[in-house]
Amino acid sequence: MADVEPLPWQDAVWQRVQDSLRAGKLGHALLLCGMAGVGKRRFARRLAASLLCEARPADGQACGSCRGCKQFAAGTHPNLSWLSREFNDRTDKEKRDISLEQLREMMESLALVSHYGQARVIVIDPADAMNIGGVNAVLKTLEEPPAGCYLLLITERVMALAPTLRSRCQRLQFGLPDTALARAWLAQQPGQFDADAALAEAQGAPLAALEDQQSGLATQRRAWLEALLALAQRRIDPLAAAAQVDKDRVATWLAVFQRALQRVLRASGGIDSEPGWRALAGHLGALQIERLLAEAVESRRKLQSNANPQLLVESLMILWWHLSAPADTRIDHRRTSSSA
Repeated sequence: MADVEPLPWQDAVWQRVQDSLRAGKLGHALLLCGMAGVGKRRFARRLAASLLCEARPADGQACGSCRGCKQFAAGTHPNLSWLSREFNDRTDKEKRDISLEQLREMMESLALVSHYGQARVIVIDPADAMNIGGVNAVLKTLEEPPAGCYLLLITERVMALAPTLRSRCQRLQFGLPDTALARAWLAQQPGQFDADAALAEAQGAPLAALEDQQSGLATQRRAWLEALLALAQRRIDPLAAAAQVDKDRVATWLAVFQRALQRVLRASGGIDSEPGWRALAGHLGALQIERLLAEAVESRRKLQSNANPQLLVESLMILWWHLSAPADTRIDHRRTSSSA
């Protein structure tokens, strides 16, 4: 079961959970929180496999050969449920929330006797996708949790969860691993890539770095950053740059756009020495960066409200083009827009 193999930087958290489990002090609701790409979901699967294993060794790692482990590996274990956003059949996109119906149905099923008399595990991923009705359904269960039932809540936005829910969970915090440890782990993974560069692009998150390399997203991100530099240097026009962004990847591009602003700030502080970004830092001041960042955040909000993704990208590209011009040639985009 490769997807439950231990991650070396999670040893301390795993040991703490297993100690609590052996002492009968493991909470019924565990909140797995931390930035994306550090292994929260891998840990959740590893823990779920451990809880459902019928011959669990002393170290807590699922044996891989018992009835429970075989059903887990096949994705057919009756005591495991993984709740996430469903797809909208009309738009073929994920829904914004994990529906109240999903959560109610799952919570009601806990009243039934578990199969084989074993533990039951419910994973809610991401937990911050629950609306207020869903949170209330979970809270009712947590007031009187059934014996042997474990809720694993995964989130990258812990403060987006209701305080009443956070207070009823045992928190497991997942931070960035030591760079040397992450580099060594990446070096053992399939594929040929520069581990240091991959980690830097993924902001130190090793699983995100690996996924980016294997999916080709890392290459795409670099191309987008190059397009933004080319736009600032007037080697490409805004609409041509916007055409390079697929409408289904706009959310990812917005994150790259914000990363470009971070590189400008780092270059202005002498941290990023790449010539293109240093030159751009001479044109983009703090006020321009603040405005671009505010527009990017607003674009992300609009994207979640079903705004036209291509128009959002074009608008930001045009604004970037205007504000990245040398100060003596820069057009006041707001004044121009208001007078049109």
